[in-house]
Amino acid sequence: MRQKGAVLSNEQEQLLLELLFKQQYALEIVSSHMTDIEKGLINVNSEQYEEIVSLYDCLRDEYASC
Repeated sequence: MRQKGAVLSNEQEQLLLELLFKQQYALEIVSSHMTDIEKGLINVNSEQYEEIVSLYDCLRDEYASC
């Protein structure tokens, strides 16, 4: 999913993801997104929300095992 103006190579995208995981920012971003949804700032359907919650749980569990 690319937005207009954000042009990264596959290698750059992979590096960005690795850095987000390594610095535990991925969990913070997902958590912040969930909060925005819960406050009504972002609208998603229930299926999308459940997928985000599942992603959060997976990331939290991964960091807890470090």
